[in-house]
Amino acid sequence: MKLKNLSLLTTYYLLLTALTGCGINYQFKSAEKLKESGKFIEAIRKYEKIIEKNPGSPRIAEAIYSIARIYHQNIENIPEAKKSYKRVVNDYPNSNWVETSKAALLELADYFPLEKSAKWIEVDSDTSGKYMTAKNEIIGVSGDIFEMTRNLYTRGNLISGFKKYYKKTKDGFYETDKAGKIISTVMLLPVDANKEWSVGNVKYEIVSKSEDVTVIAGKFSNCVKIKKQLIGAPSWSYEYFAPEAGKILTTQSSGSAEKRITELKEFHIPVE
Repeated sequence: MKLKNLSLLTTYYLLLTALTGCGINYQFKSAEKLKESGKFIEAIRKYEKIIEKNPGSPRIAEAIYSIARIYHQNIENIPEAKKSYKRVVNDYPNSNWVETSKAALLELADYFPLEKSAKWIEVDSDTSGKYMTAKNEIIGVSGDIFEMTRNLYTRGNLISGFKKYYKKTKDGFYETDKAGKIISTVMLLPVDANKEWSVGNVKYEIVSKSEDVTVIAGKFSNCVKIKKQLIGAPSWSYEYFAPEAGKILTTQSSGSAEKRITELKEFHIPVE
């Protein structure tokens, strides 16, 4: 009888152990094997089960990060990848996975968000919009072409309105005509400092991708700074693009100083 009780206690102990630390380690290995064999959805479900069954475990952030990496690198579902990376950053700020998640979010950052009903209001920097305001809104999508209205106001009076068209690919952001023919390149991807391109006789260069910028709309970090110059001209302009916001500032320069021309006053990007 004592041996039988001892055997039951041993079984209970082993089960208890399997459901705690060692159990999580085993489950992680199982999820990793599923991923390595190309069973990405099954791996995600395994990590989700780990999260569900072990809510207090210090490895939960790792599980969420692992889900994000599968969506990012294997399935290429960028919206889902971003959601999981942001969950690590926002819900587990003290975990070891925060910095890698932040780095991944920058890698996936959208510097020109194209979403239906997205809105941006730009104003002249000198008068904060009393003299000039530009209202931009994505009003339609046809295939991969996004239609934007741009209305310009002076002292509150509409002076002109027109439409522009854009599309986004893995190689960059482009302005197009209504049929999708590329007119100019807004930004090439991936974002790398010193990357250059030309459109006609205008030269573009990514000067930096780590600018901190404050405009009327708020403070933005890790902004991309693009130099735009007519070849041979003595002056040039800079355009600043913020992650998940778009263009936030335009300046003019002919040397070391920059004069602000237009800046973002407010914006709205619909959540997917």
